[in-house]
Amino acid sequence: MKTAIFRRSLTIALSLLILFALDARRLDEYSREANALIESQNWPALERLMLQGIKEYPDREWMYATLNQSLRNQKRFDEALKQAREMQKKWPESERSARTLGWALTSAAGEAYRNEQYQQCLDLATEARELSDSDSAYVWMGNGLRKLERFEEAVRIQEEGLKKYPANPWLKPNLAATYAAWGKQLEESGKLNRAAELYEKAFALDPDQEYLLFRLASAKRSMGQFEEAIELFRAGTKRFPDSDMFERALGYTHLLQLRSKLETASVSEIEALADRALELARSKNDYESAEYYIKVIGEACIKTGNAAKLRSSLLSLEKSLSDPVPLWDYYGHQLYVLHRRKGPVPPEAKKEALLYRRKAMSTYESKHGGRPTVRNLELPLRNPFVVWAEFDGDYMTHTGFAKYCYDFSRVDASGSPLRPGGKRMKASDYLMFGEPVYSITEGTVTMIKSDAPDNTGGDYGYEGNTVVVRTPAGHYAFYTHFKQNSIVVKEGQEVRVGTTLGQAGNSGMSSEPHLHVCMYDQNWVSLPFRFRSVSVKEGNRTFETSEPLKENWIVYPRGP
Repeated sequence: MKTAIFRRSLTIALSLLILFALDARRLDEYSREANALIESQNWPALERLMLQGIKEYPDREWMYATLNQSLRNQKRFDEALKQAREMQKKWPESERSARTLGWALTSAAGEAYRNEQYQQCLDLATEARELSDSDSAYVWMGNGLRKLERFEEAVRIQEEGLKKYPANPWLKPNLAATYAAWGKQLEESGKLNRAAELYEKAFALDPDQEYLLFRLASAKRSMGQFEEAIELFRAGTKRFPDSDMFERALGYTHLLQLRSKLETASVSEIEALADRALELARSKNDYESAEYYIKVIGEACIKTGNAAKLRSSLLSLEKSLSDPVPLWDYYGHQLYVLHRRKGPVPPEAKKEALLYRRKAMSTYESKHGGRPTVRNLELPLRNPFVVWAEFDGDYMTHTGFAKYCYDFSRVDASGSPLRPGGKRMKASDYLMFGEPVYSITEGTVTMIKSDAPDNTGGDYGYEGNTVVVRTPAGHYAFYTHFKQNSIVVKEGQEVRVGTTLGQAGNSGMSSEPHLHVCMYDQNWVSLPFRFRSVSVKEGNRTFETSEPLKENWIVYPRGP
């Protein structure tokens, strides 16, 4: 009996020894298999393995940490955070549990950032930094603060993080992004010097980001530091040859530089800017690339009144440009304006200007067959008016790319545009001055200008007060010469047919109050258009028509 009991006890003891030996080997196997799964990034299998291991070895901390790693890599951030907090409760003094919770916090912070939950991102990253002061905590704290526009705090955190962790690949570009965002805010509030300083810091940190150099150059331009801006934009064209925004901005900066000097610079200084622009224009292959340099030449010559230089400069570009059509249109326009600024346009100059503008439009239309005619439009005025200029008339602003434009002015029952006692000496002598102007289409207001003064006594300006409406079809209704500060619509506003836009005036290229109205395509070349059938008077004859209106016809609107 005793022998049997002894044998049974021995068997149990041996079994336990074998089990313990097997368990020890299984723990090593867990470690080896876990490492293999981590290397292959098989996170679901790693999760299953660690859950099994924790059941058998509930006090093995590394298994909890490895389980958390698998959850984070499966983007189950909430679960990972909850599990890490439980792990820290189990091992409150452990560096490994603190480190695991820190990783879970920063992973959750990153997910909150990606979901645009920036305050949550900041809260989680702040907790992580207090817990383990990791580089990831600095990354997400800085990003959260930047998105919350707490720029000064963001810079302090990111600069501190960069000093502690200079090898982190994200802290430097993120700090650059914060400098840039802060600079943009300051630039928009008019603090250009400080904005430029921040852009310089940003670009020094992350010189591979083209937008940083572009913003720095733009800030210099806004400060009136045109030569510095030109050098920076030129550097951008070389550093980022695949980006076209630097090239366009470079040309525009040359134009703004000229405009800033027109009232103060000498004739020789203005002509020097035009000469430089001509050399740059000659290096371009198409009109679009050369456009701003061509405008520098055109505006400089108008200021100096040098028609010969305008002609020789612009027409010298005909052969170098692959598409001289817009050059012809622009030359004709500028030639006319140059002479009109001096007084009546000489017949030969007018003939040449109209010739080039008509040549441009006829060539364009021959290359773009099938252009639509916009029909059934409502009239822009509610009282009788006279047609002062028709399509392709002998006015510079009604030929070329502006071929399909009208000029209208209100008249009384006798056909006179003047108020009783009016003597054509000032804008208010005309019935048209202050006349309401209505939208001829529905659409979205894309541009307004309202601060140009009204001309008096036959004076002549340049840019008139203007409204542009983009129609649902993608065309543009263009209205100009509004009375100063009379426009009542805003950019971005949706308008209907008949919406009041403002009051007719005498601003811009207008010697007598009238409305200039056109329809343009997406290339800003005018489109033929027709109004609904209206009653018109030609001499003693009155009739209905929906055909193009002619000069000197009096039109009788039917009302709203």
